Amino acid sequence: MECVVSAVVEKRLGALPVAAEFLRRLDVAATVDRLCPGRDIARLTHGQVIETLVANRLTAPAPLWRVDDWAREWAAEEVFGVEPELLNDDRLGRALDAIAPHLTDLTDSIGARAIGEFGIDVSTCRWDMTSMSLHGAYPADDQDEDYPRIKHGHPKDRRYDLKQIQTGLAVTGDGGIPLCCPASSTAEPRRSPRSPAR
Repeated sequence: MECVVSAVVEKRLGALPVAAEFLRRLDVAATVDRLCPGRDIARLTHGQVIETLVANRLTAPAPLWRVDDWAREWAAEEVFGVEPELLNDDRLGRALDAIAPHLTDLTDSIGARAIGEFGIDVSTCRWDMTSMSLHGAYPADDQDEDYPRIKHGHPKDRRYDLKQIQTGLAVTGDGGIPLCCPASSTAEPRRSPRSPAR
């Protein structure tokens, strides 16, 4: 029997199979598709796009307009069954826009799945709060009331001249696996001799 090789294609594999296995065990694509259904005419579901984008972030992060190049260089099509030319920045943007209103439900669902799938001990959690100081005016009238307000508060970096937002991170006690990371408005600071007047 004679075998003739007409072409050789080389692609990077890296950790894609590992990422794919974890994403499948966490049921990421199906969860995204359940909470954020796309149009019937779409060639890829939002779940397929997000799953592939997560794999990109984990292996070789690229700007959104270069993810299709990453998919051509890496074995994304072979591992995820997604044609690279379908991962253009417009399609990625539509998927990100679709999941934006559902982020809490997505992270809660996938987090609960991870706890069960990997036997994560959540009997003890650790919580750490911090504030992020922001440059800019951020007038109260221009802020979306569905999101935490950016305003003056008790900054950790002692930049009382800047507005801020607070965020916290809850992690498991048995290895520091992040569970949630909510943002919240800051409380107005009490006047003290050290805090300058605004």
